[in-house]
Amino acid sequence: MRLVDNWNIYARAAITVESGAYNISLRWERDARRYMMLLDAPFGQGVFRIDADAADRYRLRLPDGQVYDNSTPEALLEEVIGWSLPISGLEYWIRGVPRPGSEYTRRIYQDGRARSIGQDRWVIDYLDYFSDTLEAPLPRRIKLARDELTLKLVIERWQLPAAEQTPSDLFPEFN
Repeated sequence: MRLVDNWNIYARAAITVESGAYNISLRWERDARRYMMLLDAPFGQGVFRIDADAADRYRLRLPDGQVYDNSTPEALLEEVIGWSLPISGLEYWIRGVPRPGSEYTRRIYQDGRARSIGQDRWVIDYLDYFSDTLEAPLPRRIKLARDELTLKLVIERWQLPAAEQTPSDLFPEFN
């Protein structure tokens, strides 16, 4: 089973922190060179955009046009909005795998899919998977919890890039 590296994700999320609860929609595009995450708050609160490039610089654009940058997305969110989401870990956890380079615990279902991962003081529970993906079993519903922050994520759609075509696909040989 091959691990998915490139994606476009469309999801809804509920974030609960000490200061309140927030519902957002999420669009996350990722490939080998960059990623872009749009967090859209309801009722005209605006769109927050996080961009990253291969040089590991992260930029946060606020609805009023202000732009901030930092070396990690977590530090960037903490600096600007006062709390943070585990975006560096989420890049792996969203696929049902632990983040490399950090100790973890994992429980799995009988078919090998992740049931839960404990890593970096986060508990990630996998509540549902898409059943129609051929690349890998991709999560549909995920709950992350740490201290006073809970993130419930419902992925509406994984859009995987089409496989690159080879010359034989473009110009097949006929016998």
